[in-house]
Amino acid sequence: MRLRMATGQWITGCLVMLGATVGAVLSSPWAERTFTRPPALASDSGKTGDASHTRTCITISGKRFEWNFPNPPFGTLSCSE
Repeated sequence: MRLRMATGQWITGCLVMLGATVGAVLSSPWAERTFTRPPALASDSGKTGDASHTRTCITISGKRFEWNFPNPPFGTLSCSE
């Protein structure tokens, strides 16, 4: 047995999809202006990490290592700023 959508359900589904698409198109320029990337990050978009800012991190076991990414790695007690 194949279930079919009623005409009202079909129209409602199409209107929801159309409304979501129109909302995305209209809000895209606003989102670009509001959530712009800082100039320093926008120019370094191809790089991973910040090699100019190296931090020293300490693991749970006490081992020290250099880390040049903005987020601390898993399993560290602390990282220097």
